[in-house]
This record gives sequence, C-alpha cells and structure tokens, in this order.
Amino acid sequence: MENVVQTFSLTKRFSVSNNYRALLRFRRKEDLTAVDSVTLQIREGELFGLLGPNGAGKTTLIKMLCTLILPSEGRALVCGRDVVRDAASVRPLIGLVDGQERSFFWRLSGRQNLEFFAALYGRRGAEADSWIGELLDLVGLNHHADRRFMSYSAGMRQRLAVARGLLSMPRVIFMDEPTRSLDPVSARHLRTFIRQTLVETLGHTVVLVTHRLEEAEELCDRVAIMNHGRIIVCGPVAEVKKHIPARQKYRLRVQHLPPQALDGLRALPGVVGLQGTTDNSHGTNLELVLADENEALPSVMRFIVSSGGDVQRCQTQDLSLEEAFVHLVTGGEDGL
Repeated sequence: MENVVQTFSLTKRFSVSNNYRALLRFRRKEDLTAVDSVTLQIREGELFGLLGPNGAGKTTLIKMLCTLILPSEGRALVCGRDVVRDAASVRPLIGLVDGQERSFFWRLSGRQNLEFFAALYGRRGAEADSWIGELLDLVGLNHHADRRFMSYSAGMRQRLAVARGLLSMPRVIFMDEPTRSLDPVSARHLRTFIRQTLVETLGHTVVLVTHRLEEAEELCDRVAIMNHGRIIVCGPVAEVKKHIPARQKYRLRVQHLPPQALDGLRALPGVVGLQGTTDNSHGTNLELVLADENEALPSVMRFIVSSGGDVQRCQTQDLSLEEAFVHLVTGGEDGL
C-alpha cells in the first residue's frame, strides 16, 4: 500500500524572546523545538491518529504537512510531492478541518461560505455550484445551506468545516480536534461520518489529531503518540497498549468491606493500582490493576475475605488506550 504522507527527520524550531533585551541584535535568542526529528509514514486509505498532550507538537507537525509553516530541518512528502519545493501542487491534494469557527464568515450563509473558499481554489461557475451542492448533501446541510452561519449549531458548523475541507477533492484530509465542543450525540454522528463516509466509502486518507483517546481507539487504524516534539510510539492501538508492562485490570463488587481495608489492599505485593467507590446499596466497587495476576489475585481475594468482605462479582477488563497514553507520556509515573 502506498505511503501518501512521509516525513524524514522533520524538525521545527521557533525563536523565543523572553523580554525586550532579547530583541537586540547582539542578544542570542533561545530556540524552542516544537517538532523534533519526526520520521513517519501514513498509508493511503488509512485513518491515522496523532495523539499527545498539549504542547507536544501535533498542530505544528500538521501545519508543516499542510504547507502553512516551513520546517527548520528535514523533509516531508505528501502524495509524493515535497511540501516546501512543491507546495503549490501539494495544496490541492490536501484538506484541513480545524474546527475554528472564526475562519468562517458569520453573516454569510453556509453555501456562500463554501463559494468563497471554492473561489480560492479557482473553482467557480456551474461546476463549483454542483460540487458545493454535493458536499452540502454529503454532510447533511442541504436543507440549511442558505441560513447564515451564525445561526448554525456547533455540530452544523463542524460539518460545514468538513465540507470546506473537501472542496479541493483532496486525497489526504487533516482533522485537528474535529469533535471539540460537540455534544456526545453530534460527536458520535461526526465520528461515524469520518469512518464510514470519508474513509470507507470515499477512500480518503484521514489524519486525525484528537485529545479524546476513546475516539482514537474507536476510529483509528494506527496511532502515533507525540511528546516533547518526538514520536514515542507508533502502531495499531493493540500494539501501542503492549508498551505497558504486563498488567491486568479487574473490577470487583464487594459487600461488607471495611473502609480501612482499602489501604491494606494497596499495600499487597503486585497491586499497582486501586480505586474504590461505595454505592447506595453499601457495597464497594473496586478497580484493581495487578502486575502479576497469578500471585496477586489470590492474595487480594484472601485479604478481602479475611477482612469480612464478600466478593459478589469479579470481571477482567482490558487496559485502555488512555492508560497506555498516560503511561507512555509520564514515563511510567502514572500509578498503573
């Protein structure tokens, strides 16, 4: 399968001026490395997730791939074209959905907004009108196309942003937090649209930047986790989870467990994480992460029973992408 996005030691540094003295010519400015030697390949037709904490360099990386800022070092290819030397030929091949409402004209209708942005791509006349009509129908805004943008709900604005990103009929669509500010129902509809329509039906390659790790786990074929400007792990979600040392999570439902028993459970060998909550029926719900289930789980059960507790239910649960993410970006100092 062809790689439609490739980066080779891609780096971006910004000069940082801490005060007015740093503006003087003889003062050496400090450099902030936002993206640090990133080498990455994204395959055609893939839904690729880019994850990381705030300030990790995700948006800066996307902006370089979208020809919005120049790299300091390294090289990047999109659809085989260099984002620096061939920027003009790259732009028609990409779409950017950033969800920034301020980038639309609020007093214009949804259709008029798309007509304006289509003109920037050189698309005018009957052909442009026909394509805009298809896009409005595709994102479910055909009945609201002539309403002013200011009257749109958050979900409608995000769908119009998706339509704008498709104006150039791109091969690669970059989405920066597309479900930000959406309610759960609107977010789910948009996720379904991204997976089923953009990727599976239309065959686009989608690069998704998100802070919602459950969203990445649900949607993405592969994910890359960035921290301090570097890619620290990249692969399918199941492979990324394997970077957590061998651990198993259990959910227990216990009756008659004294509150002070929780401290004793935490002190047992092999128990690396414990959360306990009491519900209205005076039972305790325990969530445990065990380093060695063969030794730790029998010890946990014996301790609960000897403390006067009755185990009503015990279930295993897979560790989530969020737990893998926290473990990786904190260097294991996450309590898991």
